Amino acid sequence: MSLLAQLKKDSLLARKAADGVRATLLSTLIGEAEMVGKNAGNRESSDDEVLHTIRKFLKNNQEALAVIKDEARLAVLRTESDILNSYLPAMASEADVKAFIDQTVAGLADRSPRSMGTVMAALKARYGTNFDARQANVWVKAALTG
Repeated sequence: MSLLAQLKKDSLLARKAADGVRATLLSTLIGEAEMVGKNAGNRESSDDEVLHTIRKFLKNNQEALAVIKDEARLAVLRTESDILNSYLPAMASEADVKAFIDQTVAGLADRSPRSMGTVMAALKARYGTNFDARQANVWVKAALTG
C-alpha cells in the first residue's frame, strides 16, 4: 500500500473516530501531497513526494511551536507533530552514518574535499532521505580533511 493510500485510510478512520485534530491534519496533508503529483504530470504522488510533504508540514509545525505562546494551540501542534512523525521512517543513527562515511572515505583514491559529492551521493544512495544531511555534510568535510 502506498503512503498516500495509507494516509487516506487513516484519515477515514480518524473521521469515523471523531478525532478532529488527526482528521483535519490528514485531510490537509493528503490535499497537499496529491497536488504534488498532479502538478508534476497529473499522476499520483510517489511515496518520496509524500514524505517530502510530511517533512514540510513537520518543519512548519516546529517553527510554529517556537513562536506560539497559547498553551491550547501548543498542545494541538505537539499532537500534530507526533502524528506526522509516525509516518516518517526511522532516521539513520549518528553512529551508522559516521561509520558509513568512514568506510566510504577509506575506499576513495582521492581523499580531498573534491570528493565531497561522491561521499554525499553514496550516503543518499544508502539512506535516501533518512539521515541528517546537514550534519553529515560536516562529518564528511571532517573525514576528508582529517
